[in-house]
Amino acid sequence: MDTKAQAVRIPRENVNDEKVKLVSWLAADRERVEPGKPVAEVETSKAVLEIESPFSGYLRHGAAQGAEIEVGAVLCYVTAGPDDPVPAAESAPQARPGQEEAGAGPAGTRFSRRALLLAQEHGIDLRRFEGLGLVRERDVLDVLGAGAAGGPRRGVPTRTEPLSNRKKAEVAQLLSGQANVLASVLSVLCPTRGLRAAISSRMDLGANALAVVVYETARLLKGYPIFNAFYRDDCVNYYEAVNIGFAVDSDRGLKVPVIRDADKKEAGAIAREIQDLLLSYQTNELKVKDIADGTFTITDLSAEDALFFRPLINQDQGAILGIGAEQFPGSREEGAYQLFLGFDHRLSEGRMAARFLRNLRASLAKYEPAAEIRCDACRRSALELEKARLRLLRSARADGSRAWVCTACLGIGR
Repeated sequence: MDTKAQAVRIPRENVNDEKVKLVSWLAADRERVEPGKPVAEVETSKAVLEIESPFSGYLRHGAAQGAEIEVGAVLCYVTAGPDDPVPAAESAPQARPGQEEAGAGPAGTRFSRRALLLAQEHGIDLRRFEGLGLVRERDVLDVLGAGAAGGPRRGVPTRTEPLSNRKKAEVAQLLSGQANVLASVLSVLCPTRGLRAAISSRMDLGANALAVVVYETARLLKGYPIFNAFYRDDCVNYYEAVNIGFAVDSDRGLKVPVIRDADKKEAGAIAREIQDLLLSYQTNELKVKDIADGTFTITDLSAEDALFFRPLINQDQGAILGIGAEQFPGSREEGAYQLFLGFDHRLSEGRMAARFLRNLRASLAKYEPAAEIRCDACRRSALELEKARLRLLRSARADGSRAWVCTACLGIGR
């Protein structure tokens, strides 16, 4: 056993984080520990992680619960004896990959590579950071967050509270995802009948409508690979796997658990995996691997009665699907909901996005009872059309599948 104090550092699990928060100690100060024993829980932007001791000896706490600790810095020490001395302080950890100093600014100010790129991208005058020493990405984000209005309105009292670590990480992620995206949004109205029929007739889905949407979307993305891709350096980068994330945001903050290889899984398996991930979210047990490597995202706000919203594309993705709340357009008794597709216009265009949404709507409509035939364009049933003295004509989609179109949508006589 080494007689010197052995340092246990914050691992570099997530290169997007500069600091983590010490949530709790799992072992008391001066408690005997062995290799592999969890000694602390720390919160990153993505998950709460357990830190294990790599050494045998006595644990010596290096920070108080609630403290913010830089990634790579010392969390605690392990000593040979319970009262052996430990270092009083440590020099700052080396810069993480991607955070190395990139160049000098005014009056000796220096910028990390990410900070300099972000400032240049948004046209921020570097003189605004004079006197800060080393400027990091978070400093530039602070300036961007101040906006062009020049701060709060004069004469109006304000109260300032710091954002939580989770919210700050969410803001940084959304800014990094949107800074280089030419975003557009399209929507279509989709009848609820298909989803209702699916979850009522299939016990393996566990009444999980999201599982049906994930299942159908994953298969559709194989035919629309441009939406399972991202833009970088004037190139389109296609993902070779379909990993669909679904946004969850309750009292534990925004997280996006990922269903890996969703195009290769049956709807029942997807439903069970969604339930497992939701349970891990509620019990704060999501791991980094549970929320990593998403290639496409679905955000469902139907339970929040959101009829319209603009879903934001995540970093290193090219599209996101949004699901709105059920509504009852006109005097119809049957409900419908909006499907929104946010997409990077540098990769695709509105016509392709509209086709994607229409095909997804048709895929979800196939769960309707077989006897219920509808117009593929206006979605009115055969019974509704008959009452309006209109007829359904058989047609075909571009992919060769069968479709029905009413004479009104075709613009021909009754």
